[in-house]
Amino acid sequence: MDYRLHDISQLAQILEAEACGRPFDRALGHRLASTLAEYQPEIGNSMRQIAERMGERR
Repeated sequence: MDYRLHDISQLAQILEAEACGRPFDRALGHRLASTLAEYQPEIGNSMRQIAERMGERR
């Protein structure tokens, strides 16, 4: 199994910033979540939901 710990860590930082109302890179969050959904099928559903949310314009 391909563990993408760096991607997971980056996405966690983005999600924390989002939750705290700090600025974050929405495009990077979308890309990371999409990549994780593809390479980590056991968390794919959650990552697709995050990717969808990050892909929305706000």
